[in-house]
Amino acid sequence: MSHILEAKDFHVIARDGLGRIANSTAHAMAFFRGALYVGTSVGNVSGADDTPGIFRYDPQADKWSSVYESPLIERTVRADVPDINVIKHFTADAQSMLSRRRTENGPVPRDTGFRSMCIFQGSTDPWPALYVTTMSRTGGLILRSIDGEKFEQVGEDGLVNKDIYSFRGLTALRGRLFASPAGTVTDQHLDRNLAPDGCVYVSDDPAKGNWVRASESGFGDPDNEAVYCLYTAHDRVYAGTANPERGFQLWQTFAEGDPPFTWEPVILDGGGAFNHNMAVATMVEFNGDLYVGSGITGLGYDTVHDVGPASAELIRLRPDGSWDLIAGQPRFTPAGLKVPLSLLGPGLGDFYNSVIWVLGVHDGVIYLGTHQWEAIRCLQVDPNKIVGGYQLWGSTDGEKWVPVLEDGNGNPAQLGIRTLTSTPFGFCVGTHNHSRLIQLLGRRRKPDINFEYGLQVLVGH
Repeated sequence: MSHILEAKDFHVIARDGLGRIANSTAHAMAFFRGALYVGTSVGNVSGADDTPGIFRYDPQADKWSSVYESPLIERTVRADVPDINVIKHFTADAQSMLSRRRTENGPVPRDTGFRSMCIFQGSTDPWPALYVTTMSRTGGLILRSIDGEKFEQVGEDGLVNKDIYSFRGLTALRGRLFASPAGTVTDQHLDRNLAPDGCVYVSDDPAKGNWVRASESGFGDPDNEAVYCLYTAHDRVYAGTANPERGFQLWQTFAEGDPPFTWEPVILDGGGAFNHNMAVATMVEFNGDLYVGSGITGLGYDTVHDVGPASAELIRLRPDGSWDLIAGQPRFTPAGLKVPLSLLGPGLGDFYNSVIWVLGVHDGVIYLGTHQWEAIRCLQVDPNKIVGGYQLWGSTDGEKWVPVLEDGNGNPAQLGIRTLTSTPFGFCVGTHNHSRLIQLLGRRRKPDINFEYGLQVLVGH
C-alpha cells in the first residue's frame, strides 16, 4: 500500500539559495545521469551579485556543485524596464528603491533564471540530453547538456522572437520536443507571464535550433494570451492556457503528421469557474488520469487584467475527456453539476492558496504544492504577526487529500513550492522565497522584518 510522506520524513538539503541569497526560486528541477539538477531564478536582478545558476546534487556524496552560471553582459535598456506584474504591489517608496537598484552601473547577468527542464533525445543527439530554458531580458534561450557538465546554447535568442522572455512547459512526445513562449520583454516593460504570441513550438532536432509552430496563436482564440503549461499524457500533448476574459482552456493534440498539428478543446471557461480559474499552472498523470492545477498567478490577484482575488482549484481529466472537480467551488457546468470530490473548496480550504503551482507523483502517491500569499496580506493587517507560507498536500487516490508540509515549513516568506521531482533517493521539493519582497513592502510599517532568504530544497523518503 502506498504511503504518504509526513513532515518528519523531509529534511533540507539546500538552503539560503544554495549559498546565494538572491536565488529566490528553485524554478526547474530534473534527475539526470544519477544526480539532481536545479535551475534557480532571481526575483530582481540588479547586478553581478544576483547571478542565477544551474546546480547539481550528488546524492551519494551529499554534495552540491555549480555547473552553470549565467554569463555577465553589458547593461542594456531592457535590463532596467519594470516588471508590470509586481510593480503595482509596491508603495512609491519601494518603487523608488527598486528603481535605484536597477540603475546601478556595471554588467548584469544575461539570465534572470532557468525556467524549465526536460530530458530528451533529438534526431542528432547521441543520447538523451538535458534541455533547459532560460529567462532572459535579451530573449529567452534553450541550453543543452549531454553530460551534465557542459551547457551550450542551441538556437537563437528568443528562438523566433527576441521579445520572448522565456519558454515553459518543455515536454516530449514520439521524438519531438514541445515548448511554449512565456513572458514578454521590450524596451518599455517586462511581463513575466504573457508572451507576445500564445502558441506552441515543436522541434525534432532542438540541438540544431530547428523549431516550428505546432499550433496557431491562442488556438484561434485571441483571449488565450499565453500557453502556461504543456504535458504529455494519454499518448497526446495537453496545453493549458491563460485566459483573463473567460478562464483557462485545455487543449489536446495527438501530434500526427507535420506541424502545425490539429488541436481539440477539452475544457473551456476555466471549467465553469471562468476567469477566477484564469490559468493552468501544472499537470501530472496519476493512475491513468490527468490532474490539472489552476488558479491566478501572483498574489491571488492579476493586477494587469484586474482579475480576482480568487483561489486555486484541482481538476481530474480522464482520457475520454470527461472530468471531475477535485477541489474548488461547486457549480453547474455544460458537463453537469460539479462538486469537489475531496470536499475541499477553492484553495483546498485556504483562501490564500492562489494557485496550485506544481503537481508530482512519487511511490504511488500524488502530491501538490501551492503558492500561498498570506504573509503579504499580514503586512497590511498586522506586520507584527506574519504567518502563512507554502503547503504540500498528498493523496493515494486523488480524492482524499491530507496536508504534509504547511506554513512554509516554518518560514512564512517561503511562499510557494515551485518544483517536485521523484528520484531514486527520495521526493525532492524546491521552494520559492519572497523575503526580499516582504521586507520591501513592510519596511515603512515594520523595518526590522527579517526572514531567512533564498530558496530551499527538501527531500522526503
